[in-house]
Amino acid sequence: MHFFEYLTHPKLLGHAGLMIPLTIQAALLHPYYQQNVTSSVVRRSLIPIAVIMAFVTAPMRKWLPLEDSMMVNFCFVSLVTFHATCLAFEYGLHEGPVLGPKCELEEVELSGEENETSISPEDSIKSQSIGTTEARKRTNNHASTDGETKSTTMTGDSCSESNVKNSPTKKKEQLVKPSTGELVRFVLWLLFSPRGLECQWAPHPSIVTFRKPISTSTFILRETLGRVFVLHAYGTVCWALATCAFHHPQGFYGIIKDVTGLSESSVIKFFAGYGTSFCIGACMWTGLEIAAAGMNLFEFLLFSIGRRFLPVNWAPEKPFNPRRYPPLFSKPWESKSMSEFWGRGWHALFRRDLTFCGALPAFKLAAMLGFGKQVQKLSGLMGAMFLSGLMHEYVLAGKKQVPK
Repeated sequence: MHFFEYLTHPKLLGHAGLMIPLTIQAALLHPYYQQNVTSSVVRRSLIPIAVIMAFVTAPMRKWLPLEDSMMVNFCFVSLVTFHATCLAFEYGLHEGPVLGPKCELEEVELSGEENETSISPEDSIKSQSIGTTEARKRTNNHASTDGETKSTTMTGDSCSESNVKNSPTKKKEQLVKPSTGELVRFVLWLLFSPRGLECQWAPHPSIVTFRKPISTSTFILRETLGRVFVLHAYGTVCWALATCAFHHPQGFYGIIKDVTGLSESSVIKFFAGYGTSFCIGACMWTGLEIAAAGMNLFEFLLFSIGRRFLPVNWAPEKPFNPRRYPPLFSKPWESKSMSEFWGRGWHALFRRDLTFCGALPAFKLAAMLGFGKQVQKLSGLMGAMFLSGLMHEYVLAGKKQVPK
């Protein structure tokens, strides 16, 4: 009876209702299913269902009481709802290959000049063909794959052109139906990469780069567990201050007066007005970092334990690679400008969401109305900013709304 009550718990049902449509969409993005026209129709038809389920299940996924769980709800409910809504459109309307350049264990660190240069069209074509070849290698066990891998790694314009010309026919001939375990691995990889690393829509290397070579023990003990301990302590202090400020009639200024015993001061009152915003921002930062660390630990356990106990088709093929997990914000206090801080952190995390669901529709709408290229670019920028504003307003409203 207790097990049945656990299965029918509102939070579990809420997360299941949120994930089921997105999981189906992500599975249909596998290279084998993506070549089928029917899968595209199914992915598009699931968009309204996924969006409705994201908002309907939001009250079920909230933690109570709201005044004490505002940062938990911020990271795991409000932001997840916004991101899931954008993913519904991204997975449903995406066309073209999904797999991008891989971060291999033996990959040599790129020089500064290579990181700063932009990707040429020829390199983009090569990366797409290499990514598709990796998918083919995982989806069939034929010996002919080795020859194809060698051909796609060749350099030169003639090789790129031949890959583009021959890839559609080779796809149909060599792609075979993936096993259940491989499909589960593909879906987990797609859903657990909010920045789209190793995907075709990954941020430019100047925005987010793979982590520098680091040992697994250092990554887990220092960069993950140690970082979580420090951020949790810092976030808890800021969380407590923000909660007290919300409950105090005079806000953060009232807390300073009660603790220090200072008299009325307009100067202190002015600066104290930023105290609540600072604490909330710190809670947002630490909450996102801790959530990302939890996802990294989950994948580490999946790679380390799963390779030993899971069946061959279910277990990860390669060992855990810490380079695939760069920090979300790195060291924000070392940022030289606000654009660098937001561009390499917060906006890098939601870059795909703001671009695909905000900038791209506004850009195309301006083009349809006959405006010039400059107006189209400005429209795309305003579309991304408008969607970012909606995200912030929804998050603030979600923290204050009391479920019935």
